[in-house]
Amino acid sequence: MKLSELNPGEYGIIKEVLGRGTVHRRLLSMGLLPGAIIRVVRTSPLGDPVEYELRGFFISLRKQEASYIIVDRVVPLSMIPSGTDVQVIFIDGGVGFIRNMGTMGIAVGKKVHVTKRCCPMIIRTELGDFTLGRGMAYRIFVR
Repeated sequence: MKLSELNPGEYGIIKEVLGRGTVHRRLLSMGLLPGAIIRVVRTSPLGDPVEYELRGFFISLRKQEASYIIVDRVVPLSMIPSGTDVQVIFIDGGVGFIRNMGTMGIAVGKKVHVTKRCCPMIIRTELGDFTLGRGMAYRIFVR
């Protein structure tokens, strides 16, 4: 799917940046690299350009430029309703955070069952039931 197809509030993980020459180099130099998580913030009143959040900063792209970027739609674990099974796609954190999640059975490619959605979130992995705070669940992206 193209980045230009995401709606405000949706997240995507960049898979590939297409295009040639200066457009391709410009997109890469803006930090639009494969593996990065990007969020659609809002569209302008006429629909073009669109504001995106990438690595804590905001950029605006025209829809034509955004159509060069191929993404997979992902969702933070904190937004998944109770009783849902999901697969972990990306963990946005440092080495310690990723290691701590791994001790709970939360790793890229693993299946997770959301038992209770909020406050605290209760999830079930192959290693048992665990509780996660909202901030932790917000940094785990699933599909």
